[in-house]
Amino acid sequence: MEIDTLRTNQSKEHIHMKELLKSLVETTTNAISIRDMHGNILLVNSAFEKIYGWTYEDLLNDPYCLVPENLINETKEIFHPIKSFGKKISGYETVRERKDGTLVQVILTASPIRDTEGNIFGTAVIARDITDRKKAEEALRESEARYRILVENTNDIISTYDSNMKKIFVSPSIELHLGYTQYEYLQAGTFDFIHPDDVKTIVDLRQSITIHKKNVQIEVRLKHKNGSWVYLESRCVPILSENSEIESYLIVSRNITERKQSEKALRKSEEQYRFIAENTADFISVIDKNGDVSYSSPSHLKKLGTDRIYFEKIHPDYASLVCERFSYMLQSKTPIICEYRYKLENGNWIYLESRGIPFFSTDGECQYFFNVTRDITERKQTEDLLRRTEKLSVIGELAASIAHEIRNPLTTIKGFIQLLQPEVSENSAFTDIMLSELDRINFIMGELLVLAKPQNLHVKPILLHSIIDNVEKLLKAEANLKNIEIIKEFGNTSIVINCEENQFKQVFINIIKNSLDATSANGEIRIQTKLLSDNQVLIRFSDNGCGISKELLPRLGEPFYTTKEKGTGLGLLVSNKIIKDHQGSINITSEINKGTVVDITLPISIRASHE
Repeated sequence: MEIDTLRTNQSKEHIHMKELLKSLVETTTNAISIRDMHGNILLVNSAFEKIYGWTYEDLLNDPYCLVPENLINETKEIFHPIKSFGKKISGYETVRERKDGTLVQVILTASPIRDTEGNIFGTAVIARDITDRKKAEEALRESEARYRILVENTNDIISTYDSNMKKIFVSPSIELHLGYTQYEYLQAGTFDFIHPDDVKTIVDLRQSITIHKKNVQIEVRLKHKNGSWVYLESRCVPILSENSEIESYLIVSRNITERKQSEKALRKSEEQYRFIAENTADFISVIDKNGDVSYSSPSHLKKLGTDRIYFEKIHPDYASLVCERFSYMLQSKTPIICEYRYKLENGNWIYLESRGIPFFSTDGECQYFFNVTRDITERKQTEDLLRRTEKLSVIGELAASIAHEIRNPLTTIKGFIQLLQPEVSENSAFTDIMLSELDRINFIMGELLVLAKPQNLHVKPILLHSIIDNVEKLLKAEANLKNIEIIKEFGNTSIVINCEENQFKQVFINIIKNSLDATSANGEIRIQTKLLSDNQVLIRFSDNGCGISKELLPRLGEPFYTTKEKGTGLGLLVSNKIIKDHQGSINITSEINKGTVVDITLPISIRASHE
């Protein structure tokens, strides 16, 4: 009875163990397969089919269908010791082919299966899918390779220290910046190369990192192998363990020695320029686009009596011009020069010349501009005196010719009057001639008086061709005396310019007089005007006179320099200033024995019209 009961219990235990093993085989995520001694499949679990896609029936037809063709022989050789000698293998990594043709990386554990008598009758293989692990390992290797390349080739110095600040690693760039090899640097003590004044700062920062466990940034000086000091900007990153304890430190350092030197040079330059700004006689200010002054040099208070230039103190006649020039600078993003009158605290008026220089941010926006202003009152007075002197010089040169012209009409009038005394009414033609000559005398004398008498400056729209015609009539007589022809080429467009008429007459007289003096008999002087595309007009005076050499040409316009025997050397200087005051330009080209060309460019009035 007891024996039967024991057998029954053993049978139940055997059945229970069999069911347990079967459950284990079916529920495991590893692929399990059992083969006989000839390699024929005896059993596969559900995980096997899930991993490989091959079914039990597939394996019955082809036992090696999951083994890539190039690995079949290797697989047989690996499993031969198991079948023959009962050896076990584990950790064998290989590749298997899924039913869909894709490859899967697996790690195999294989062991022999024995019967009750210990004889080997088959093999059991447990396979685990390690494809994801392999991919992760490959990605890790690639990442490590990339970072190693980065560390070995970066210009920054990358170093690591243990928790006691002992050096562990330093990148090869250490030699580039400090001159030491990696070995030399790592063999030295932690603070051997650090500037003595920076040691305490580093110790304090380490304590801060230990407490707060956060990244810190510091500027430190290290001694170069040649003895000089190198500035490094270093960022220290604590590496924490799983329990948040500091295991090591990663430090990335950048050489900022050049930047430090530049900053030092910049500070020195700023000090020098500030010294100049604080002591110059010019008025220097920094103004934003809204007109607010952020800096004003002390010279304002010394010369103007106020800490800055106030718009309200600009003369009303110049206020609109100053606004226009300021707006033009903002729109065109170009420097400007502006002259205007300014009222001092004592009530006196002075002339100021301001140079506005815009300063732009990286996005092209004008944030503020520099204004450098100079008192030009004495210069304006000198220029006015020069203009008056030049007028007198021109009138003096014209006196002989005008006197001759005056005598001719007077002789004509006197002769015709004598002839017409008996019968004036019957010879009206003579009367008309006399009246014509008298008109001519009046015109010449009128122009002479205009030039001789100082005029108040009054800029207004004037017909350009009218001014040239008047000047041409004034100098026609002298041209006739020298047998020189004055040719005008105006086209069919009336051109209006904003100018002070008397000043421009003076400019044109100076230029034509110079041509008359340089041109021999039977020569010609051409006066041409041409409209340009940018609302400007070109006035060209050309002659076929003796010309000016290239050596002397650059000196034209110098005060009291002249190539004429009776000249003062002030004519061209004054002409240049008048044209500049009218926002124009003048250019002179000349060639010996071929002639001279004077080009004047002026802005035209918007009221220019077509005839």
